[in-house]
Amino acid sequence: MDHRQKQVVLISLITAFALLGDSMLYIVLPIYWREVGLSSIWEVGLLLSINRFIRIPLTPVVWWLYRYVPMKKGVLIAILLASVTTMLYGVSGFWLLLICRCAWGLAWTLLRMSGMRLIAEMEEGSQGHLTGLYNGLYRLGSLFGMLFGGIFASFFGFQSITLVFGLLSLLACIFYVSLDEIEKGEGKQAYHEMKQRWFPRDVVKVLMTGMIVALVIQGLFASTLSHVIEEKISQNGFALFGYVIGASALSGGIQAIRWGWEPFVAPRAGRWFDRLVSKERMLCWVFLLFAGFSILGVMLTMDGWFLVILLMIQLLSTILTTLTDTLAFQKASTQTDKNRFIASYSFVQDIGAALGPLFGYTVIQFFGSNSVFWLMIIMSLLLLSLWGRGRQPNVSSDAA
Repeated sequence: MDHRQKQVVLISLITAFALLGDSMLYIVLPIYWREVGLSSIWEVGLLLSINRFIRIPLTPVVWWLYRYVPMKKGVLIAILLASVTTMLYGVSGFWLLLICRCAWGLAWTLLRMSGMRLIAEMEEGSQGHLTGLYNGLYRLGSLFGMLFGGIFASFFGFQSITLVFGLLSLLACIFYVSLDEIEKGEGKQAYHEMKQRWFPRDVVKVLMTGMIVALVIQGLFASTLSHVIEEKISQNGFALFGYVIGASALSGGIQAIRWGWEPFVAPRAGRWFDRLVSKERMLCWVFLLFAGFSILGVMLTMDGWFLVILLMIQLLSTILTTLTDTLAFQKASTQTDKNRFIASYSFVQDIGAALGPLFGYTVIQFFGSNSVFWLMIIMSLLLLSLWGRGRQPNVSSDAA
């Protein structure tokens, strides 16, 4: 493992440990909400979503902050925020929990922008592999947080598990010690000399792609998965080897499978993308495949085959997220102000992730669960049209 790859692994593992408490909360809070003084289930929904919405106004603030504060210091602040907020999740009171969730939104923004900036500083020929490595490793925090959070909470209680996970988050400091300073530094003079104008068309295309992919994968598909499965499978559940499995267990299992394979699939997808000459053409094929499997999701009614289609969509989601993030990091490496582009990319991703559940459950309300797949088809074809027109041999040729 060379030095560049080691730095990406370090920031990925730091992010993974910081994610433990947030991921645990998505499994545990809907069950133990009365224990922390919540009075109604809508408060649970607000607490689990406010961290995404708060990231939208926080992203420009963090971009401005990172002009004056070293990014490595921001990573340390994020570690401490993640640990403290996780331990406070077990304390009763809606307003305290709301503040903690907003603070976690700040911590995630600090971590995400630091990781993105680190990859943007790498050589273009290795950015795909490093992007996959980063995405795959930090999602291990989500996997272990959801898996062990739910199990241990049933044995030891909600308050105990929040304390344990909060302390575990501090283990990220072990990796922080070996982390180099992320900011290579254009210097403050570069910010003063920049012409404050909107990005050119090719950069806007990358930003739009990041927003739509986040809307479809992080927001729409992930948030509606359990509901869609519940509507698709029979009312008695899905039978596997004589055991009946409910919709929530199936959706959790499918999501866990994706996070389990990401450390292996994402880096390989990124390395493969690095070697491609015609990156835009391959991106178009992935969009087309995504639309095709979404069409099958509408058509199929057989339980087993439908779950296979969901797994294929999850596999394409891993690949597509890696490819679009790689394009963004390659584009960032060509910008005068990398932080500005990274902040913009993170900003549009947060908007997409926040709007996805809203769009999903709105169309379900009026058109039924299959409308989720139709919306995915429309978005995939929109992206196919966006990248299919005026295609060039290499999307990153301007980096030379």
